[in-house]
Amino acid sequence: MSEVSNGGIGGVAGATFGTHGCLFYETKQDLLDTLIPFLKTGLENRESCLWVVSEPLTTDEAAQALRQSIPNLDRYLSEQTMELTSCGGWCFEGGPDDLNRIIGLLHNKLAEALAKGHNGLRVGRNSGALERRDWQSIRDFESELNNAIAAVPLAILCTYPIGGSGAAELLEATHSHPVCATVRKGDWEFIETPELKEAKAELKRLNQRLEQKVVERTQAMHAANEEHRAEIDERKRVEEELRNQKEVLEKIFDHIPVMINFMDPGNRIKLVNREWERVLGWTLEEIRGHNPDFLSKFYPNPRDREEVLDFIARPSGEWKEFKPRVRSGQELATTWAIVHLSDGTRIGFGRDITQEKELEDRLRAGAEQLRALSASIQAAREEERTRVARLIHDELGSAFTSLKWDLEGLDKALSKPLDPATAAALRAKIDSMLKLADSTINTVRRIAWELRPSILDDLGLVEAIEWQARQFEARTGIVCQRRGFLDNVVFDQEQATAIFRIFQEALTNILRHANATRVDITMSQEAGEFVLSVSDNGSGITGVEKSGLGILGMQERVRLLGGKIEIHGREGAGTSIAVRVPISSEGTPTPERE
Repeated sequence: MSEVSNGGIGGVAGATFGTHGCLFYETKQDLLDTLIPFLKTGLENRESCLWVVSEPLTTDEAAQALRQSIPNLDRYLSEQTMELTSCGGWCFEGGPDDLNRIIGLLHNKLAEALAKGHNGLRVGRNSGALERRDWQSIRDFESELNNAIAAVPLAILCTYPIGGSGAAELLEATHSHPVCATVRKGDWEFIETPELKEAKAELKRLNQRLEQKVVERTQAMHAANEEHRAEIDERKRVEEELRNQKEVLEKIFDHIPVMINFMDPGNRIKLVNREWERVLGWTLEEIRGHNPDFLSKFYPNPRDREEVLDFIARPSGEWKEFKPRVRSGQELATTWAIVHLSDGTRIGFGRDITQEKELEDRLRAGAEQLRALSASIQAAREEERTRVARLIHDELGSAFTSLKWDLEGLDKALSKPLDPATAAALRAKIDSMLKLADSTINTVRRIAWELRPSILDDLGLVEAIEWQARQFEARTGIVCQRRGFLDNVVFDQEQATAIFRIFQEALTNILRHANATRVDITMSQEAGEFVLSVSDNGSGITGVEKSGLGILGMQERVRLLGGKIEIHGREGAGTSIAVRVPISSEGTPTPERE
């Protein structure tokens, strides 16, 4: 089948229900190119299709042509969605009875299609030679078909060969069918029938009248619309502004970090925000179920409830602190303010200040500790100054006084001639003076060592800790076990001094409080940190002892180095102290910068 490029076939194929069309064709191919798209479109629209075949086609030729365009034709034929039949039985032979018979067949076929769920019926009729013998009767028949299908889901396309029809027959056909067309070797032309022309003219008149009425109504409505447009625009502006304000208030209400609740004059909760639910642990629905006695959930003590009710009843705008019990049973520190609206509504604003209170307590305790530490440091400085002054006065002063007297005696003796006995006595005096000078030098060294061990500067922190452990063991008899090895860790003077003083304080605490017989000392590098660990097998540190000034001083020294200290003790099982100081990439501990 050749492809038709003009738009005529599309117009016939898309015929709507109620259409009764007439097609005059020149060639068999023109007939096929028209009826096959007409029927194929019906199948695609879920319509039942009937092709009444007559000359110049046979039913086999029609089926073969359909199969080329409709691959599933056999399924449609088996389901009787598509039927092919010869003209016999469907051709009009004349007379009212035959007319009623054919119309009855069409209505029966339509009823079957609708019963099967199809949307309607589409019929293609090849009129036979018998129908073309009596055009007067055929015109009556076609006119009756127009009336029969006007209001039902049925479309019919009747085809006539141009070669077998004269001019009179063409005129009769155009009068009998609302829609007529001709196709000659693929060229299409639609024929306007008198009925169609009259309908178009009437439609034109109606359109003109409608357009006139539309213009009149439009003018009237335009005047009214102009009056209302300003009012509508103003209303829209106000509504938009109110909507924006509502959205802003809702966002603030739900996301502000302040508890908000609305109460009616009977102190019943009406509305709360998300922060209120989050902090207190109760949802609005749960609280509504306990109205008006919801306060008992937060304040079990009747005296506390009376205080809250009195605060709600007499709003002063001032903030007052309360301690409600939340759903988990925890008691929180909160502060609240109440405002009253003109309709009696009470609005409560609250904040959870538990962390602030805890922080205040910690700051207060820290301040007390710092004051105590400062006083302790000042007292220690005064004590150290007194001790050093006493050492200088008692030991160095007496030693230098003795040397002065000896030098004065030596000066007098040298002013006279010396005999052997006097010279021997002077040599003995000089030996005594040398011994006193050595003793004085040792005393000076000991005082300087106590102020700052020179081994820190000479050999470094690790050797100083080793030396101090040996001295502690020799002085106290407590066994000190030392373990660990450090590779390329360098400390500056401030860092070495701080860590060494922490170690000295740890040993001092062991001597004073632990009653230990053994101390384990470990130095190591772990995850970029220098770690000094001191453990004993004594009585174990208590919570009270952890807050002592010695421990507080150690903690402060570690903090200044940017490190941390861990102290663990168990009664009867000893105490362990671990000092961790960060080590830089160059191997030097990194102090805290303030």
